[in-house]
Amino acid sequence: MHLQRYDALLAGAFFMCFFSVSSAQVSLPFDFELATVNSVFTDFDGGTAEVVANPAPDAVNESASVAKIVRDGGLPWAGSLIQLDDYLDFSEATSLRMKVWSPRQGVRIKFKLEGDAEVEGDQWNVTQGGWETMHWNFVGAPSMLFNKLVFMFDFENVGDGSAESTFYFDDIEQVDASEGLATMDLPATFEDPAVDPTTYDFWGAASQIVEDPTNPGNNVVEVVKMSTAAPWAGTVIGTLAGLANPIPFTAEELEVSVRVWTPEAGTPILLKAEMAGNPISVETIQYSSQEGWETLTWNFGNQMPNTDEIELGFPHNLLAIFFGFGEDAVEGGATYYFDDVYFGEAPVTNGVEAQGASAVTMFPNPVGQNDLLRVAGVAFGTTATVVDAMGRTVWQGALAASGNRLGLRTGTYTVRIQTAQGTIRQQLLVR
Repeated sequence: MHLQRYDALLAGAFFMCFFSVSSAQVSLPFDFELATVNSVFTDFDGGTAEVVANPAPDAVNESASVAKIVRDGGLPWAGSLIQLDDYLDFSEATSLRMKVWSPRQGVRIKFKLEGDAEVEGDQWNVTQGGWETMHWNFVGAPSMLFNKLVFMFDFENVGDGSAESTFYFDDIEQVDASEGLATMDLPATFEDPAVDPTTYDFWGAASQIVEDPTNPGNNVVEVVKMSTAAPWAGTVIGTLAGLANPIPFTAEELEVSVRVWTPEAGTPILLKAEMAGNPISVETIQYSSQEGWETLTWNFGNQMPNTDEIELGFPHNLLAIFFGFGEDAVEGGATYYFDDVYFGEAPVTNGVEAQGASAVTMFPNPVGQNDLLRVAGVAFGTTATVVDAMGRTVWQGALAASGNRLGLRTGTYTVRIQTAQGTIRQQLLVR
């Protein structure tokens, strides 16, 4: 995604860097264990950094020494920097990896590179009161231009010098985050061990690959929209470099399907397709129809109001998903899942759906606007939900033996019937 630049924030804010041993080699990887790196920091605008004993060793970071940074007054971009002896080479490894300890979840951590040019990236931590490993991906950044690492914890807030404004970091490395795995492409099922499962989060979302909590053995992506997240927090499906191939949109084929899990019906979920490193994009929205898993389809021919139409002449190779789009974050955060990202209509992933759907009959279909719709093949009293082409719930209720008068406008709808064995989906035409 396109990150906001703060090009002039640090101008004139830095002082002469000094070292405890004049011949110290300052280069990556950097673990703060040697005495010669005890004074490599240049502090600015209210941030103070030093090397200290690890205050909370755990399985993620057992190091004896770590870096500590305290935010105390000053400016919202206060922090510290380390100047390297050599410029960074991004020709092969484009990510910087660092272990972080924070007293709070959802802290915005800006990692900025300076030198003969500037580039920056933001991430939000997930772990509160424990170490975690975080990545900043600088894919597309030029090589041999950056020799300063700038650390800005709790960016845009002013610290008060307390424990809540004290952070620790360690083990800074330049890595190939993909570890040599193949680039993700559609369909993305997160099951192939040869494919890089990396996702990229922004503005307060945090994602990871986990086991499906409703289906052991199935890998899915968990997305936590943290309590500090912006309404537009989201997750790139893949890395900032984009998918292995552009999404093959045509004038006739503009749909992408994703299997999603939400905690309640009516959750707005935005899907955005764009060109990696280019502002050309298109976005469209759907709404969940129930609590739990369901497969939704986004039509990029139905773009969001007041946004650009899809430009078919350009390769859209980056896809991002936004759960709870436009909604403020909630205390404690909110958790969502997604899986099975397909161009076009996704195949049925639950065998119960396929078997159950074939045994269910809705009649008449097409149905008149004022006619009773009857359903055979499921028990009366079973809950059914009808959603329109935009994914909005337009009817929900118990199936009656005598049929149900839905009162719908002319159009095509999806009927989802929730049974003990799974969800059955049927298309309904109202005339």
